[in-house]
Amino acid sequence: MYIVGTSGHIDHGKTSLIRALTGIDCDRLPEEKAREMTVDIGFASISYPKFGTVSVIDVPGHERFIRNMVVGAWGVDLAILVIAVDDGWMPQTEDHFRVLMLLGVERIIVALNKIDAADEEMIAFVTAEVEERLAETRYAGCDIVRVSAKTGNGVAELKEVILANLRRLAKAADSRKPYLFVDRVFASKGYGTIVTGTLKNGSFNEDDSVILLPLMREVRVKKIESHHSALEEGVPSQRTALNISGVAVEEIGRGDIVTGRNFFTQSFDVVVRMRLLEKKGELKNNTGIEMLVGTTALKGKLILLDDDDRGEENRVLRVRFDAPWFFYPGQRFIVTHPGGYRIIGGGEVLLPDYRSAGGRRIVRRNLSIFSKYTRSEFIHYIVAVRRAVPWSWIITIFPESERAIERIVESLIEGGAVVRAGDFLFEAAFHAEAIAMAAKTIADSIGPNLREIADKTGLDPDLCRVLIPVVMKKHRIVEKDGRFFGGDSITVDALPDEKKAALEALLKRGLEGAELDRIGDEAGKRHLGDLIRLGFAVSLDGNIILHRTVYDDLSRKVMALFDGKDKIGIAEAKDATSLSRKFIIPLLNRMEGDGLIKRIGDFRMKA
Repeated sequence: MYIVGTSGHIDHGKTSLIRALTGIDCDRLPEEKAREMTVDIGFASISYPKFGTVSVIDVPGHERFIRNMVVGAWGVDLAILVIAVDDGWMPQTEDHFRVLMLLGVERIIVALNKIDAADEEMIAFVTAEVEERLAETRYAGCDIVRVSAKTGNGVAELKEVILANLRRLAKAADSRKPYLFVDRVFASKGYGTIVTGTLKNGSFNEDDSVILLPLMREVRVKKIESHHSALEEGVPSQRTALNISGVAVEEIGRGDIVTGRNFFTQSFDVVVRMRLLEKKGELKNNTGIEMLVGTTALKGKLILLDDDDRGEENRVLRVRFDAPWFFYPGQRFIVTHPGGYRIIGGGEVLLPDYRSAGGRRIVRRNLSIFSKYTRSEFIHYIVAVRRAVPWSWIITIFPESERAIERIVESLIEGGAVVRAGDFLFEAAFHAEAIAMAAKTIADSIGPNLREIADKTGLDPDLCRVLIPVVMKKHRIVEKDGRFFGGDSITVDALPDEKKAALEALLKRGLEGAELDRIGDEAGKRHLGDLIRLGFAVSLDGNIILHRTVYDDLSRKVMALFDGKDKIGIAEAKDATSLSRKFIIPLLNRMEGDGLIKRIGDFRMKA
């Protein structure tokens, strides 16, 4: 279904107009009755034959209640901007109109109210003023309806115009990721905890398990209502009351989130695109603000990504919060000064959970990705700023279905913008850079393992794990016992001097080789270990070490014994190699390990 909301200056007749349309008085609080002024959101509904029930939200007009106005306006599909013709376009008319634009409300209707209190000349004047105000906006050409909530004149026409505009709206999204920003919480006798809000993006069903944020608790939906009617399921873009078990009333508040599948990202810091309504030059770094998002108000600071304020109307900024909250890319918001009385601007979240080794430089450098702010551009930007992200994370952080996001990612891969390696998505340029860094680290080292490669390149170990197969393929890297070597690129001449000296000493020792348990010098042991990993030396049994040339020569002598024979004994091998029994057994065992021979009882045969 759809949500219709009123907006406009205080005392322009929003509540009385809803009463004329629906027969329902939205001023439910004693304070509202006493002061004859709406201070919080109210609710009503209109039933259209063959169309269904449409939820209506009334919002306060006074500047002191701008927070509550945004609470009511955030989920609106169609807004009625109410303007009293005896006042015209007033300060809160402007504020409310800006909120509707900044929140991306799809369509509006202008209701020129109190026509009973003005003559035709005044009505025509206000109509022309409204058309001029709307001319350069997305709402240019919207329906303008003359109405009197007091006499009922024009109310029937307005009701039909509402229906006509509802029919032109895009169908409410159902991505099977339902969520509801809580705007009211109360206890109902015999039922327990009740939360209300506007259901978006999917359906809740009786007995569903849902997640409460920020509690991060799973609870159960016991009953669902909409406008006092029981439902088996709630549908997208509908006022919905949920009776939930597993949580007490005092544990939940306005602004909390009920979600079926949590796609929200908990964030202390976000990157946003923001349209500023302040006068140019007023924005300062670390400006204290309130961000109105969903039905909550968050305190934080605006962080400039430039060295100074360039006075631009549209800016990309960071917002750092006093406490973490939950966001998704593309989420709309309003920013006010602390206290919520004066609007600074509003926009959409580009990057939740901002983290970047490249800092503001990489954030700004990649803004060129955006042109139309499509989902494809959002995904590309997030991967570019984070440089590499888990596949599972990028697929699940959007309100769209996971399959829809997968298709977008696949198109980005096909276009070469991002690269998938294992469980990660890499920005294409960083993928190439990371491969080059890993290859250079291996070439400049001797047998580093994954942890050592990660430490030297600054890459996350999990990224190294998925990149190494590509590195090995592209750069002729070889792996041995969990360590990586540059294959043919490592020669004796390329060895460091101390390792070259250790290799020469080992060659001079010939058949005696070296025994690790007799070497007291730890550096000497380390050099021999590196030579073994590089293949320049051979360990017979973990202790006896021979130069590769010596080992190969001994192996040839043993293999020559098989000319005309099927098997040889230990004594024959000992005589052919001039080795003692201490050395011959480890030599034969090593040759067996290398797949040259195999043991049958006390004899050896060719493998």
